[in-house]
Amino acid sequence: MALFDPLPVTALGLLVATSAVVAGAPLIVAGRRALRLRLALGSLEETPLEADASGWVMVRGKVALLSPLFAPLSGKRCAGYELAVCGERSRVGGLVLERRPFRLECGEQSAFVSPDRAQWRAPVTAERTLGVADAIPERLAELLETNAEIRWLRDRRVPLRIVERALEAGSESVVIAVARAERSTERQESAELAATGTDDGVATTLTSGEAAATNELWLVGDEGADTGPRVFAGRPDLRELKPPLWRVSLLGFGSALVVSGLLYLGRAAGPLVQGRF
Repeated sequence: MALFDPLPVTALGLLVATSAVVAGAPLIVAGRRALRLRLALGSLEETPLEADASGWVMVRGKVALLSPLFAPLSGKRCAGYELAVCGERSRVGGLVLERRPFRLECGEQSAFVSPDRAQWRAPVTAERTLGVADAIPERLAELLETNAEIRWLRDRRVPLRIVERALEAGSESVVIAVARAERSTERQESAELAATGTDDGVATTLTSGEAAATNELWLVGDEGADTGPRVFAGRPDLRELKPPLWRVSLLGFGSALVVSGLLYLGRAAGPLVQGRF
């Protein structure tokens, strides 16, 4: 605290110190997330998926759908799609996307991939330019209406350039995520069927039952790194995925702000505390 002895305690100083503490806290969080992700990706290698996998993994497999979904432009069956829309000869535009959980089949093993906070790098599956007078399919029109920037372009009758990227069913993908086993149990409900003229007047009862609990392997995001699963159509370059060092340095910079602010506030509160004793 001797570092701040030459500084007078003023209202402006208290304001600056308080601001330093408030501003430093989110910088520490951002720096810790960047450091956590950088350390995880630094030692990651592609390995076969194991039934007891846990923690960060990079695995390769084929996409299997859990529910039917078709890409808006190409009509291909997919686990999710992304429409990048912009005005012709304009930088104004937006994204329309839908992502669903899917199963990644890796030989004899498989895992479910969560879409929460996910980042997908799917290949281009279709491209289209919509002129002002072109008829737009109803489903595509509804999707475009969900984005404010795209609505603005349509209201001004600007030709639209649409690029579709879809994660096709059966395609080979690489997933970087955190493997986690989740326990699930299947339940069956009971029902009593009334007697009819075709069963000799005997009522039939279907009893309920509970199947044995099973562990399902999920590939999810990392809360500490504030990131979701990352899905790639080809092998990713981990060097490009690592957060830059300047983001990691926010941890030290934010800590310095918080410590400096607390020391100044502590010096200002010193006379008040001493006056009570």
